[in-house]
Parts: sequence; structure tokens; C-alpha cells
Amino acid sequence: MWRTRPNITELAFFVCGTLIILVGWAADYLGIFEVASSPSGHGSATAFPLRLFMTMFGVAFSTIGVGFENFPRILLDGVQAKRYIVAFLFLADGSLHLYAFNDHLADPFGAMFFAAFATIQLAVAFVIPYTRFRLNTTWLVITAFLILAYVVTRTIAVWPIGVVEEVDPLGILSKLVEVLTVLVLVSLLQSERAARRRSFEGPTAADR
Repeated sequence: MWRTRPNITELAFFVCGTLIILVGWAADYLGIFEVASSPSGHGSATAFPLRLFMTMFGVAFSTIGVGFENFPRILLDGVQAKRYIVAFLFLADGSLHLYAFNDHLADPFGAMFFAAFATIQLAVAFVIPYTRFRLNTTWLVITAFLILAYVVTRTIAVWPIGVVEEVDPLGILSKLVEVLTVLVLVSLLQSERAARRRSFEGPTAADR
């Protein structure tokens, strides 16, 4: 039976990976990563590689702990493997939204939007692999909403933003992560539906 909560090693790697992400965000927020004055609007291109590195480093560090503790079982249980993948994608996207928060400090609504979703995604990453409540549809709706919001705000000026947002590397990377998240979640929903069907049909066939 799969664990409904992480063991101490797994949790330590998850927490430390998140701390790496938060250190990268804090350094970016304080301007430590800035090597040149940033133009108005979104962050400068010089900061993007470091943002990407800190995100990948934090997610990879968390993955090491999970892989070390669960590698044989992940190979045998495709459904649980997909749940871990979704968790890591949420961790990555939440990290990118932290940086988007930094880029929207001059816009109170945008800053609150990204702060809220970054917090939700980072918290949910700890929940997805272990929760007994299968909320995959909820995670799918949240991710689809983020994709839709990006497309709309880059197409027309909507209230309360009032301007058409610019397309930037951080946003494009975030949307790529979210599209991948949607694909994995759809596959996960199909796999869990098939598993429930097999578990229901098994006892029925045996009764016959």
C-alpha cells in the first residue's frame, strides 16, 4: 500500500528543494541577481537564466529524494509516478510565479494574483502525491485557468490591468510547464479511471 504521507527523507528533500526556490526568489526580490538596471515592466533578460537555474535546481533537488526513496515502486505504479510528476510541475510553476510577482510589484493586482497562485502551487506540490482525496480535476481547472488568463491578458486589455501584457521568456516558460501539467493530469485522470474500472470489474467477474 502506498504511503499517504512522506517519510522523513522524502520530506527533507521536498522542503530543502522548496527552500532553494525561496532563496532564489528572495535574492531576485532584493536585486542580488541584477547585473544591470532593469527596464520598466518585466524583469530584464539578464536575470532569466539565473531564475531558470534556481527553479531547476530546487525541483531537481526535491526529485532526488523522491527517486531515492521510491524508485522501484514508481517504476511499478504508473499512476503514482504521474502524481509525483504533477507535484514537481506545480513546484516549478509556483517558483516561476514567484518571479512573476517580483516583476509586477508596481501593479498591486498583478502582484497579489501571482503571490496567491505561487503560494497555492507550492503548497499543493506537497499534497498531490499523498492526499487520499483525488483532486486532480481541481488541479486541472487551476492550471487551465492560468493558461487562459495568460492568453487573454496578452491579447486584450482587461480590467483591472488596463493594458495588454507583454510576452516575456518567463511567461512562455511558465505556460510550457502548465501545458505539460495539463497533459500529465489528463493522462492521470484516464489512468485512475481505468484502475477503478478494473477494480470494479474484478470482483464482479469473480462472483460469476
